[in-house]
Amino acid sequence: MTATLKHGRTLIWVAALAATGAGMYYWGRRSGADAPPPALAAARADAAAPAKAGAAPAASAAIARYDAGTARPLPPIDSPLRLVLPELQRRAASEPAAACRLAAEMEYCDSLRMRLAGAENNLDMFERQLERMPQDTPQQREQRERMAESYQSMTDRLLTQSEHCAQVPPISPEQRAAYWRRAALAGQPAAMRHYASGNAFRYQELLDNLPGLATYRGEAESIARTAAQRGDARMLASLAYAYSPQRDGMRRGFLGQVVQPNAVESLALFLQLRDGLPAQDADGPEAAPGGPGARGPRGGRFNSREMLDAQIRALTRDLSPEQVSQARGRAAERAQSWSPPSAPTPPAGPGGAAPNTPPMFLMQGGFVPDVQRQECEGAG
Repeated sequence: MTATLKHGRTLIWVAALAATGAGMYYWGRRSGADAPPPALAAARADAAAPAKAGAAPAASAAIARYDAGTARPLPPIDSPLRLVLPELQRRAASEPAAACRLAAEMEYCDSLRMRLAGAENNLDMFERQLERMPQDTPQQREQRERMAESYQSMTDRLLTQSEHCAQVPPISPEQRAAYWRRAALAGQPAAMRHYASGNAFRYQELLDNLPGLATYRGEAESIARTAAQRGDARMLASLAYAYSPQRDGMRRGFLGQVVQPNAVESLALFLQLRDGLPAQDADGPEAAPGGPGARGPRGGRFNSREMLDAQIRALTRDLSPEQVSQARGRAAERAQSWSPPSAPTPPAGPGGAAPNTPPMFLMQGGFVPDVQRQECEGAG
C-alpha cells in the first residue's frame, strides 16, 4: 500500500467516526422532544369501494398552497450542519421549508456515510489491483501512478464533502420520513414531490418504517395529484406511469404500488404532459439551450416527446374509441383548470455552472429524482 493510500484509508475512518459518534449524545437528548408531532390533517383516499373502471380518481386532499415569498430565508447551504441543526430543528415544527431542508440534510448525510463505507471497501480492491499491475516500463509505472492519484483525488473530494456532516449522527428513518411528510402536507412543492413519489423511503430501511409506509399508502395518491394539479410535471409523469396498466412490465415504484391501474386516467395525464411540453423540448433534450442535453444510461439521448408518444400510442391501441375520447376530454378540461406542467430547474453544477438538463426533462418510467437540499427554499 502506498503512503498516499494509507493516508486516505485513515482519513476515511476518521471521517466516518466523526460523522456517526461524536454527536450521538446530542441527538439522543433531542430525539424525543424534536420528533415531529402528527402532521397536518389530510384527507385519506376512500378505499371502501373500488372506483368504476376508467373513472377519474377522487378529488385531491385539501393541502394549503405554499407561499415561498413569505417564507423566512434558511441558513446557507454550505454552513456546517452541526452549526445550523438546532435552528432547523426548532423551525421545522412550524415552517415547511425548514422541515424539508432538515429531512434533505439528513438524507444527504446518510448518503455520504454510505459512500464513505463504500470507499473503504473499494480501497481494498483497488490496492490489490495496483499490486497486480506490471511496473516493468516507465509507461506502466506512470499509468499506475495516475490511477492511484485519481482514486486519491476522488477520496479527497468525498472527505471534503463529509465535513459538512461532521458530528451529526443519523436520525431514524421514521423521523426523517415524518419531516418530509410534514413539509408535504403543508404544501411545500419539493417535499410534496419527494414524499408522494416514495423517495422519502429507502429500500434498505423499509422494515424500519412500516408504520410510516402504512400512512403513506393512504395519502400518497392524493398528495401526488395535488402536486400535479399545481403544475409539477414530474409528478404528472409519475402518476401517468403509475396508473398505466403497462406498469406491470416495469419495476413499480412506491406510487405505482399505491394507485389502482386506470388506463383512461393514464392516457389523459400523458396527453396533458405532451401538450404541455415547451417548444424547445419538442425535438428532445438536445434542442434545449444551455447544453448538449441529458443522456440515458447507455449514452443515448432521451426525447421527452417520443417517450410520451410511445405511451400514448400503446394506451390508445388498448382502449375503445369511447375511452380514448373520454381521456382526451379530461386532458382538454384540465388544460384550463390545472396549472401548466413545468419541471423545477435542476440545481446548478459545480461552481454555479448551468445545469446540463433541460427544465422540462422527464425521466423514463416516471422516475422522480431525489430533492436536493437547495430545492427546499423557494418555489421547489
